[in-house]
Amino acid sequence: MTLPLLEQIAQSLNYGELLEVWRVPDIENFSVEKTLYDYQRDALEKAARALYLYYGKDNNDWQADEAATVNEDRKRHFYGLYHHADFAAVKKYETRADKNNGRQNPVFRILAEYIRPFGEEIPYYNLVNRICFWMATGSGKTLVMVKLIAYLHALIKHGEIPPHNILILAPGDHLLGQIRRTVAEFNRTGLHIDLVPLRDSHRPRQGRLGDALTVYYHRSDNIADVQKEALTDYRTYENEGRWYVLLDEAHKGGKEDSKRQAYYAVMARAGFLFNFSATFTDNEDVVTTVKKYNLEEFIKNGHGKNIYVNEGEYTAFQKNHKANDGDISREERREIVLQSLITLAFICGRVEEIRAKSGIADCYHTPLMLTLVNSVNTVENDLQAFFQTLREIATGEVDEELFRQARNKLHRDLKNGRFMFGENSNKKNGNKISADDAAAVQNITLADLRKAVFISDRQGAIQLVRSTDKRELALQIKNADAPFALIRIGDTSRWRNDILAGYEETTALQETAFFDALEKSPIKILMGSRSFFESWDSNRPNVINFINIGGLDAKKFVVQSVGRGVRIAPLPGKRRRLARLSSPEQLHACLDMTQPPETLFLFATNQKAIKTVLEGLEAEKSARFEPLAGFEIAARPKNNGEDMPLLIPQYRDGTAQHGRAPFAMSKATRQRLAGWLDNTSDAVFAVRDGLAAAQIDELRTAASGTGAIAITPEKNYAMLAFLQQRLLSHFSQTAQQSDGVRQLDEQEDIVHFRHVRSHSDYVHELEEKIQQVKAGRASDEEIAALADKLTQGEITREAFDTKSSGKEQETFKDLTIKKILNHYYLPVVLGRETASYIQHIIKINSEVEFLNRLASWLGEHKPDWDSWMFSKLDEARDEVYIPYYDSDKNDYRRFLPDFVFWMVKGRHYRIVFVDPKGGAYTSAYHKIDGYKRLFVENGNVRHFTHGRHRISVHLFYYNASSDPSEAYKPFWITDPAAIFTDPAH
Repeated sequence: MTLPLLEQIAQSLNYGELLEVWRVPDIENFSVEKTLYDYQRDALEKAARALYLYYGKDNNDWQADEAATVNEDRKRHFYGLYHHADFAAVKKYETRADKNNGRQNPVFRILAEYIRPFGEEIPYYNLVNRICFWMATGSGKTLVMVKLIAYLHALIKHGEIPPHNILILAPGDHLLGQIRRTVAEFNRTGLHIDLVPLRDSHRPRQGRLGDALTVYYHRSDNIADVQKEALTDYRTYENEGRWYVLLDEAHKGGKEDSKRQAYYAVMARAGFLFNFSATFTDNEDVVTTVKKYNLEEFIKNGHGKNIYVNEGEYTAFQKNHKANDGDISREERREIVLQSLITLAFICGRVEEIRAKSGIADCYHTPLMLTLVNSVNTVENDLQAFFQTLREIATGEVDEELFRQARNKLHRDLKNGRFMFGENSNKKNGNKISADDAAAVQNITLADLRKAVFISDRQGAIQLVRSTDKRELALQIKNADAPFALIRIGDTSRWRNDILAGYEETTALQETAFFDALEKSPIKILMGSRSFFESWDSNRPNVINFINIGGLDAKKFVVQSVGRGVRIAPLPGKRRRLARLSSPEQLHACLDMTQPPETLFLFATNQKAIKTVLEGLEAEKSARFEPLAGFEIAARPKNNGEDMPLLIPQYRDGTAQHGRAPFAMSKATRQRLAGWLDNTSDAVFAVRDGLAAAQIDELRTAASGTGAIAITPEKNYAMLAFLQQRLLSHFSQTAQQSDGVRQLDEQEDIVHFRHVRSHSDYVHELEEKIQQVKAGRASDEEIAALADKLTQGEITREAFDTKSSGKEQETFKDLTIKKILNHYYLPVVLGRETASYIQHIIKINSEVEFLNRLASWLGEHKPDWDSWMFSKLDEARDEVYIPYYDSDKNDYRRFLPDFVFWMVKGRHYRIVFVDPKGGAYTSAYHKIDGYKRLFVENGNVRHFTHGRHRISVHLFYYNASSDPSEAYKPFWITDPAAIFTDPAH
């Protein structure tokens, strides 16, 4: 089992709490025409968090003058975040010799030239500076890639990451062309990305006015260890590994024995490697995935068509198929091709019905069939067999009886068939084809098929239509108005001269290739091999025939081609299934008709090929997380006969006069800033930067030394333009002020237990154990209440015994599921930090140790309070916090301690925040200062009033090994008893 661990690691950080400079600028917008979908923004946010963990957090903070060894330490620290996960698939990087033949592993040899081996191994931490984006074909990962480039540029400009060059690698000119088109669209927004061939990277570049960025590109399949006309020697351009490499279609190249993957790693060894793909199968890719939005997630969230795999077999197309009579094989071929054509005709009819009923002519797409074959130019090739069958149907060599036979078989399959993915695909009955749609297939006639698919009212001979592109050949019924099919292969000359010799031929009138104009073409069938299929964007495919494509070598192609077919747009620019869209009322009135155009129907040559499709898709489905049900808020202890109130601090925005923290910079930086501002007129600020007069005044006041500036010797800013942006951002914010306390909002404030997720393989067993513990032995108060109900006859003795006795805890792998006395929700799940298969539980060592100490203390002591309760807090999900100012980073932040305690005695109410870590003193001191500013006055703890209670708020760091400075020692405790001890009482 391999999981996307980096996604979990990134989720442990709250994106909103990142310093402003680490957040993706203008994250919602891509261009004038496009905004990013939520999953695309989430991919960028998680990448930002991962990069922050690598380059920005705590001791990892990159410095311009740091030694090379610092980056090695950074890699070790980043690798440690994975808790030494099983990187089993990277043994090819680690092993000097191939155990099968004793020869040196070529990948090891390449890496060992640049990375110091440790004995017979190259430790994997050397290669951990990588992020993978596992995003379905059609999900717009190219937009994420380009937006990521702009984000890297912003981080470089602000001095947060090394100023390395950026390199895009993609396996083919067609993919690079798609990237160029996407960049051109993005360039209209402001930042200009200048794409330059890698081989021009040594040439001097002429500067461009305004905000501009040079990004180099090259074909990844042309990176080699030799320099030739078509090949590029990576050693000429490796630049000591100082590249940010973005690799598109990163699964390409046969990674188990491919040296190219080592070349990419070498080029990015001192920088960073970003892999983008719709298909990841290698462990190191899956483990280092920061965003998994694969085909299953893409479809389940409504961004793509549902997938239906036909149960029937295309046995007549198998090369090893033997029939007793040659005519039987021909009849079988006709029947199975007819099934896919009837399906296509039915979908075409539904689209026309939707357009007619809604009155919206441009809704949905013109349905298309893809026939993808394994061979195109061999003797008795797969494409030839399909073409001959298609010709027989077109020319009328199919009688009505065979047509009805094919239609009835299709109807039976559809009636019992289920979608692979979808909202209900994991339920017992699955997501089924609607009964109305299955029945409607029975109404399709042979005349309907000819009109919808062959674009002709009658049968007729096929004539060939040539275009300007020698790779394609169109087919048209003689006397019809337009071609109905297109053959797209490497070279059609052999087909025209041999296989199709004797066919009448004409030349297309248009100058463009048929394939290039396919989106608005009447063509209904596209035939070809796997070679043409990459980097093709279309909403049109609704039927795919896989002819003799199967086996392990085809798995990635099958998944990719299916991914190409699931794109959808019920309305122009609206890439989501209609039920998920806000659309015109007349179109929503057609919802019961939309299943056919919103489905991709797959037909294959045999059951083995069908299983290849299923295995390829199920492989993506296997490594996923699902929510764990069964957690619930515990009953609150009683206080004066009522539920104990749970109170938390609340805050209000400060004002410029009350609550703005001083901005830290060195004296030299302030003097340079003053000189820079003196040489810039107000008019330039207004026109160039769009600043208001008040903003300009604030800048000049700060630079003069009379503004809110704190002189800090080590706080230097090299880029004054960046400093200007930071100051203006700082001036627009104020520190939050205390606004008393309020009741805890159960739907907003502590919610992380509703987001506990585990690997899908363990959900059922974990939920059973959660229920067992939840129904286990009740607390003393619960037992007393149950006894009253038993006395009153409200429950039976059996129910009382069941609820008042039972297990207090269960175990699963390295997890402990238990009811903890007076915890806010139940049960609580504790685990080890290495438990990567579950999220949002308590598994940090210091937190687990604290809870164990607390439980041990409570076993021997009873807190001297009338009522009390406590809860774990999760900084990534919860909203209970203490605002503070981080003067090291000049930023306002939120501190979410790991635990909050509530206790009440009489009128006195005590809120205690506890954080069991507290080892990084500078960070802890800033947080304590933030607490004191809000909750301490003249050296004494402030008190607030809420109802009948008088409330105080406290903060403690729990760390037995810490030795803080004298001024902060009162905030460190080593004994849980201190949490419940109130010096004033």
